[in-house]
Amino acid sequence: MGCSLILHHYPLSPFSEKIRLMLGAADLHWKSLLVSPLPPRPATGPLTGGYRRIPVAQFGADMVCDSQLIAEEISQISAKPFLAPSSASKEATELAAVAESTLFFDAASLVPPKQALSELKRHLSLFDTARFLWDRLGIARETRSKLTVAEGAKRFRATLAQLDQQIQGEFLFGDRPGHADFALYHPLWFLSQVGAVPLSPKLTRLSAWYDRMSLFGHGHHQLISAKDALAVAAASQPRGILPEFRAHPDIGKEVIISPTDYAKAGTRGQLAGVSDQRWILRRETGRFGTVHVHFPRQGYRLSSKG
Repeated sequence: MGCSLILHHYPLSPFSEKIRLMLGAADLHWKSLLVSPLPPRPATGPLTGGYRRIPVAQFGADMVCDSQLIAEEISQISAKPFLAPSSASKEATELAAVAESTLFFDAASLVPPKQALSELKRHLSLFDTARFLWDRLGIARETRSKLTVAEGAKRFRATLAQLDQQIQGEFLFGDRPGHADFALYHPLWFLSQVGAVPLSPKLTRLSAWYDRMSLFGHGHHQLISAKDALAVAAASQPRGILPEFRAHPDIGKEVIISPTDYAKAGTRGQLAGVSDQRWILRRETGRFGTVHVHFPRQGYRLSSKG
């Protein structure tokens, strides 16, 4: 199935892997724009207004930020509602939240430093490797747990052992993969692919689940350049906004939308739409025309432009 999605991502990005695998599960055709792990990014930055996280999904002149919201888009495009975070059960939603926070940081702390450095140097210049490590040290200071690495490792192993016992079907919550499956997959992928630390063979059900998930692959994709992605935006108009999304009292006002965690940089623009799930900012880019930037409401805050 074809779609107009251009994914702004880089190979070592774990949240990008979550989306790449979901695109494979949805059997979609998409375009791949490889970007630097750190700003500046020639297409992503100008179109999103400086949003620094990856991945970002571009649909013409609409930029969809955060893997949660991108997953909702993939679910709609592929007509597979079970992939959407909003369709997950309370239990699955809670597991996904743990997988993308506590479990991910525990997994990242278990990557051997020498192995991480070796992997980075395979993909980045020495200068960019140094920039990346300095940036991630800052994030580590912001998100540092009170637990030691050893305690975090113990918690990580205990969580995986519990999950291994819980799996009864093909996937975490039945015979179809849901958002929780992809949320859990990417920290384990990061530990395995970047850290070269495989799952314990004792985790038989979890290992079989991981192998089953890996078979989805990344769908059908072709490379696109930053220049071409910008040209797509310039030649497009943002998607229409439903009337019910224009009822918020701040519609039309200049605002800033920022993550509530460690990535503090905000994006400025005119509030164009609000739903239960998302905020939509209208940005006038000059060179590339009008762009709408979409953010999930969960994990982001809206404030007056100042």
